[in-house]
Amino acid sequence: MNPNKALWEKGDFTRVAAAMRESGEALVRELGIAPGLKVVDLGCGDGFIIDALCPEAMGSIEAVDIHLTGEQRTAFATARPRITFHNSYHSLSGKQYGVITLFDVLEHVEDDTAFLRETVARFAAPGAHLFCTVPAFPSLYCSHDAFLKHHRRYSLHDLQQVLRAAGLRVVASGYLFGMLLPARALTVLAERLLGAADAAPGIGHWRHGRLLTSVIKALLDADNYTLLWLGRRGITLPGLTVWTLCETPR
Repeated sequence: MNPNKALWEKGDFTRVAAAMRESGEALVRELGIAPGLKVVDLGCGDGFIIDALCPEAMGSIEAVDIHLTGEQRTAFATARPRITFHNSYHSLSGKQYGVITLFDVLEHVEDDTAFLRETVARFAAPGAHLFCTVPAFPSLYCSHDAFLKHHRRYSLHDLQQVLRAAGLRVVASGYLFGMLLPARALTVLAERLLGAADAAPGIGHWRHGRLLTSVIKALLDADNYTLLWLGRRGITLPGLTVWTLCETPR
């Protein structure tokens, strides 16, 4: 996984994401996930997102990313001591996880349906929850996606079809980062009309000061929580990221 990605994705955007931890318990409750479950985050990067999302009430967290070096595992484990980091699927402690998360992973996998089937077979406890996010709207595919080695972007319908084909039951779904969608659409339009490639370095290079960052943090948190709340109630508004909550077979 490349850690230098769009706003929901991995990166050193610490102040903006601090609000995710503050609302973690509310988010887990909103998604209907019971506390105390064993969690595994696949394609974890530095563990930033899963650490921010999971409140202390959640059970043990394991995180795996095959691209992590030994030095990175040590550094990330020091920064996030409640997470056990792995760079191999074979070193995970078990195969019965109650929550599986895939944050911007599927777009990097050529055969996403087969990958999901294998993931469920290897790691899911009966009736486990699987929560995933992917970049939204195939029409927004641009040079930035190619740089990040994305095979595709997804519509909500596309992602639901893939999940169901993998034997998963979709419980809830929707979009995130609605406020960022117009900016991305304008960027893609400029690239197609003017040939101006998206040269954004990613969120790891955010250097815009505490005040602006705090404002953006609050806006993104409110934006995403609202979209999650609406999605759980069957009201779908567009955003830059697609999310789904699924259940595995019991």
